[in-house]
Amino acid sequence: MEIYLKRLGRDVWRYVEEGPHVPILALVAADGAQERLGGGQSAMNRPTNDDLEKMEKYAIAFYKISCGVAPDNFDIIIDCESAKEIWDVLKNLYQGSEQDQDKKLTTALSEFTNFKALPGESLDDSLKRFNLIITKLSNASTIRRNHETNV
Repeated sequence: MEIYLKRLGRDVWRYVEEGPHVPILALVAADGAQERLGGGQSAMNRPTNDDLEKMEKYAIAFYKISCGVAPDNFDIIIDCESAKEIWDVLKNLYQGSEQDQDKKLTTALSEFTNFKALPGESLDDSLKRFNLIITKLSNASTIRRNHETNV
């Protein structure tokens, strides 16, 4: 999902990581001067074209990440109010907490360290099991490393 959103544009992914762009609107007087205390007609400033572009990219990020969620997990994200919140919920769901990540890494290391061919197991089957352990170890260490760089 991250790679897909980055391909849509650098800013699209940024809004998943950082949250939505919220334009700062100021009160302005009818003559264009900033409103001071006291009377005078004033109105809310409209978002700039830059604000509108950023808000549109955020909307794309929210839509795409929402649509990318499997139907059986949709109830988990239904109450999320931002793309960042959805992403955080999905990361926790699929990667687990820091404790879960440590446990996965420890388990994979243990399987790797204690690997032995089973009695009567063919070399092919033994190699397949070993490759699965290497994949688990690689995934667990990558997730752990990514977590450490993001903290």
